[in-house]
Amino acid sequence: MKLKLGFRATAEHGCSCIWLTVIAFQCCFQLSAAAATFFYWTADVGLSYFDRVSNETVISMCECGKFGINSPLMSASGLTVLPNSDPLACSKNTTFTASHQPWIALIKTGKCSYTKKINAAQREGASAVVIYNEDGTGNDVVLMMYSGADDLVAINIGNILGTEIANLINNGLDVNMTINVATPTGVWKGTWAYVLSFTFIGITAVTMFYFAFLFMKRMYINRQLRRQQMEIKRETEKAIGKLQVRTLRTSDPEVDSDDTGCVVCTDSYQRGEQVTVLPCRHLYHKKCIEPWLLEHPTCPMCKYNILKSMIEEESYDQPSSSSSSSSSSSSSNNTFCLATITTSADQRNTLQSNIQTEETAAGHTSDPVCCNLDNQTQHIYDNPGFEEDPVII
Repeated sequence: MKLKLGFRATAEHGCSCIWLTVIAFQCCFQLSAAAATFFYWTADVGLSYFDRVSNETVISMCECGKFGINSPLMSASGLTVLPNSDPLACSKNTTFTASHQPWIALIKTGKCSYTKKINAAQREGASAVVIYNEDGTGNDVVLMMYSGADDLVAINIGNILGTEIANLINNGLDVNMTINVATPTGVWKGTWAYVLSFTFIGITAVTMFYFAFLFMKRMYINRQLRRQQMEIKRETEKAIGKLQVRTLRTSDPEVDSDDTGCVVCTDSYQRGEQVTVLPCRHLYHKKCIEPWLLEHPTCPMCKYNILKSMIEEESYDQPSSSSSSSSSSSSSNNTFCLATITTSADQRNTLQSNIQTEETAAGHTSDPVCCNLDNQTQHIYDNPGFEEDPVII
């Protein structure tokens, strides 16, 4: 029973450890997802075109773009090209006309998803996609959240800058654009990696300490169980050593009897065999009952515990030694007290005749008042079916 409970406790501890590890890694993954959500990279957007009015090349550079959540972090450059018919690039037949390679598509936000716009430009051979916001949003830049188009550079710019570039292209100017990776920006301002690392290390350390605690606790419990089992085994061996052992003779009623036999091996008793008599008066083969008692210190028939018997005998031996002096003084008064419990009418008659014989030889009669029941002994059975009603004399 103890082994089963120990195995169950070990299984429960193992399950709890597994669930704790799963929760720890799940927390780390959630922190990683949160970091990716609030963390992004800005883009440097460079423009160059020839101004026919001033007859000079205009060059401008600003950190005014933001890479998409799934965009590759790499540079791109080329001629800026608008969609031919639909400026939103949401129709299935969206086309671009580029005079040379490489070229960058400039598309306005609205009507369809970012993924559809990026795929439309990728089908036409664009090296990058620049998506500017709707009218009325100023130069506000958003973080584009999309999926399914993660192999093409895509950035977002403000409405004012995008509208200016679109107007230049519509006026017949060739606008060249360069896109470079700028700086990481987010809620944690670049410290997200340190926070995530320390969080992961902390959760891992707590998990390891918890595993170590469970291991040490399990080792302590196993050690206590082994010590307890060894102590019980030693006490059982002591009790077995005090049991009555006798050799069967031909005249014994148990020999070759069909009614009696060893219930452990189910064989009948034979002459010359050694049998062990338990305190409950049941007898078994010595070679059969001793291994049984080492595993189960109880009688196989009535479940009488031999360890209880040994404890009771030790408790009765202590007061008997202290009362030896008082018994010697009472013998001078020629009194004879008897207190016993019998379960057989023949034994009661025999005891009564012995008492009368001793009183006649001593020349006095016994005083019934002096008899007491202080030294009564009675076996205690774990199986109540073997209990008998005592007869008190």
